[in-house]
Amino acid sequence: MQPSTGTPAPAVTHSAIIATVAVVLAACASPPPPKRAPPPPPEPRSCGVEVSRHGEGYDAAARACIWQAHKEREFARFTTTRYTIEGDPITYTITVTQSGIDVVVDSKDRLGQSGLFKHTCRNVEQIMQDGNTGRFGFSLSGCTGAGTDRLAVP
Repeated sequence: MQPSTGTPAPAVTHSAIIATVAVVLAACASPPPPKRAPPPPPEPRSCGVEVSRHGEGYDAAARACIWQAHKEREFARFTTTRYTIEGDPITYTITVTQSGIDVVVDSKDRLGQSGLFKHTCRNVEQIMQDGNTGRFGFSLSGCTGAGTDRLAVP
């Protein structure tokens, strides 16, 4: 054993102990939980599905529902399928969102433009269908996507 030099051991201060404990606890702490992705948007309210063949199958209630949803900016969807004279289906799906109106056109027209076309439009108006008093379609404007700024859904 060595003889004591007479120098007292340095005193450990209260703040040094607290700092040491804080460092140890921080090293042992688990990382914060990962951030969760926001929940998916709710499904739109269904206004209905209409199938119209040469003037038959018009659904006034479904069209009134999507028009009302547009006026109130409620999330809703309406789908109408119309057939050409040759019997080719063209399906229009209108979805009212908080920021506007999305329209997807799925055309299987063999004699016209066919394919899937997606539009987002700012404005919509009711238009009367030719030769059908009391029946209306939709005229959309301020559209982007699919190469046109105006679109009609008969």
